[in-house]
Amino acid sequence: MSEFIKKQEFDKLYLPYNVHDKQIWVISRVKQLPSVIVKMAISLANLDFIKYIRVCDETLSASSENFPKRPKVPIVKSNHKTAIGIEILYYNLDKTINFYEINSPLKGNGGKMVEAVLKELPKDWQPAIIMDWSDGFWDKMESKYKQFNWIR
Repeated sequence: MSEFIKKQEFDKLYLPYNVHDKQIWVISRVKQLPSVIVKMAISLANLDFIKYIRVCDETLSASSENFPKRPKVPIVKSNHKTAIGIEILYYNLDKTINFYEINSPLKGNGGKMVEAVLKELPKDWQPAIIMDWSDGFWDKMESKYKQFNWIR
């Protein structure tokens, strides 16, 4: 895959998910996406508990639930009682992704979302954790994915 994928191409890649029980939206002003972000969205869509994914020009959000009055906005709020979700901020020029929000009321799903995001992340990209209130979750993830140069 090239470094960037044009709208027409990623629309085709997301179509099988949008036809079934998943919904992947890319905001209209985005005309191309980094291929790494396209792969991330697909990887998250392959998780059975993720239903809604929204890709913007600098963010990717995925969740089991949407806000009721905002049908294209996945719930990624920390400590939400039912929503399982993740939001990353991505910076293509710096080749960095920032795990901005993550929530899972069910043990194990947080790790699955991190794995989905990191499994095809190129080695020259850096994952970042700017604020950590996890009581050790991110320490475990950093230890598990040692191949990356984490920013903390």
